Amino acid sequence: DPAKGTIAGTLSNIVYFGTDTHYHVKLDGGGENFIVRHQNSRSSAVTYETGVKVGIQFEEDAARVLKD
Repeated sequence: DPAKGTIAGTLSNIVYFGTDTHYHVKLDGGGENFIVRHQNSRSSAVTYETGVKVGIQFEEDAARVLKD
């Protein structure tokens, strides 16, 4: 059961951009895909594989509503 404030989905694609890696997440329940940008560093040894279930969390004050 996802924790409060967690967006659940499946990792559908990983794109390496040199300084950054973008993780494409297909959200559970449909809707738009979510892209997570992670700045690469030598100390970050966490690796992910496509197809795994993931959860996205962020601080409440980090969210911004953008007008379409």
